[in-house]
This record gives sequence, structure tokens and C-alpha cells, in this order.
Amino acid sequence: MENKSIKNIHWFPGHMKKASNLISEKLKLVDFVIVLLDSRIPLSSYNPYLMDIIKDKKKVFLLTKEDLSDEEESLKRKEKLSKDNDLALIVDFKNQKVINDILNLINIYIDEKKEKYLKKGIKNVSIRAMVVGIPNVGKSTFINLMAKKSIALSKNEPGVTKSVRWIKVNKNFELMDTPGILLPQFKDKKSAINLALLGTIKEEILPLDELFTSLMSFIKKYYLKEFNLRYKTDFTLLDKDEYILEVIAKKRGFINKDNQVDNEKTIKVILNEFRNGIIGKFTIERVEDANI
Repeated sequence: MENKSIKNIHWFPGHMKKASNLISEKLKLVDFVIVLLDSRIPLSSYNPYLMDIIKDKKKVFLLTKEDLSDEEESLKRKEKLSKDNDLALIVDFKNQKVINDILNLINIYIDEKKEKYLKKGIKNVSIRAMVVGIPNVGKSTFINLMAKKSIALSKNEPGVTKSVRWIKVNKNFELMDTPGILLPQFKDKKSAINLALLGTIKEEILPLDELFTSLMSFIKKYYLKEFNLRYKTDFTLLDKDEYILEVIAKKRGFINKDNQVDNEKTIKVILNEFRNGIIGKFTIERVEDANI
């Protein structure tokens, strides 16, 4: 396979820059911020650029994609995020009951504000929260669950929401929906690869062969058993990526017109099955890997 290197990755469409400015401008209008993180890549989805904008606000962290991530790792991450007066919850938006858990958590902040204003004799208090996160983390699905109807367009690809708008949950509670925002430039090669592995940034802007190499390095270290079960193979840590690719391609019948294995098609199928949890539940960025 052709070997290319990933240098600085630029992925900051104009609407992201505009949204960043609007978020900074409208932050004073909200009481707290709901931050959605992908529980499989909690570090790469913890956008320092975005977090610097909202640093002084109370935060509720929702670790999304619970059904796809390693449960033990998600619990560790939740504990680390529940500090400095911030709150955290692991969620699966496919489970309709999760909305009650989210509301119970959010009510901690809501009750604080109500109590504060009640002391001043004010009973009817409006609560506003901003919803932020990287693309494809589940913000639109979350908004629809909170509003109990399809208001925000939900799609399994990055960059669907492109503007800032208010969503009324009930007469006293509103959410500000915002576009997914990534770092203006990825200087960290590992983060760029992790985001591409999960489809947060389009895989086309990165070398497909390097994505596969990174994926196999991770799988061999943590999930080789699950990988072998999925593809009915008996690969070992010593098997080369080219051999693994060839075996799976032949098993799936991915042979091109020149009677050669179709590496590109095979890699894309493996990537798709990996990010959709078909190979197994996983967490790429583990608690011991960093300090958040």
C-alpha cells in the first residue's frame, strides 16, 4: 500500500469559524453548557479550542455512544469528568429512557438557579443551556430527544448542523443548538486519525492505508479476540497488516478485475464494521492515555 504521512490536517469550514464566534458571543445568555463527548474517543472529542471558550461555565458532560464503547473505560472517564462542580453521565440515545437520567442530572443546576432566585422572590425562572460538541457526536439526536420531536436534522455524518438556534424544551427551559466544531488545525496526528476512524472527519482527507495501520495496531493491543471472532480468523500479534488484509479480502470475495485483492474496499468495510460496533464494543482513548 502507498505510504503517505499525515502532517497538519486543516478541517475548519467557514460555518465552524462563524459558529465559534457566535458561541463566544452568546455564552453569557446561558446558565450552563451541555458538552457531548464520544465515549470511544473522549480525548479527541474534548475540543480544547471549544473548551477554552466555555471554560468559565458550569458543564454537564454526556459521554455518548454508550452502546458502542467499552463500559469499564467509560465509567473511569465519567469519574474523571465529574469534578470542579461539573457533572457527567454515560448515555445511549437509542434508549428512550435515558432522557429521564439526563433531566435528573440537569435538574441539579436548574434547582440551584431556582433556589437562588426564589430567595429574591422570583418564582418563574427561565433556564437556558448551550449544547456543544464535535461533529457526529449525537447533538441533533439529543436535541430531538429533549424536545420530544424531530427538530434538529439527525444524520450519521459530520457537519449536519451549520447554524446556532434556540430549541424550546418546555415553557421554562431552552437549549441552544450549535454546529459541531473541531480544532482549526490538527497538529496531533493521533487525534486526527482517531476522528477519521470514527467518521467524525471524512476518511478521504487521510491516507486510507495509514488509517488501517493505526486501526490494526489498536485492535492487536486490545481487541484481537473480538476481531478474530468477527472474521472467523486466528490472527496473532505477529501477523503483518498486509497478510490480515489479504485474508479478509479473500474471505469476503473482494477481488478486482485483475484478480488482485481489493485493498481499498476491504479497508473501508473493516473501518465501517469497526465504527459501527460490529466487530465489538471498544474505546480507543483510554483513561491511562491522558489527563482529562
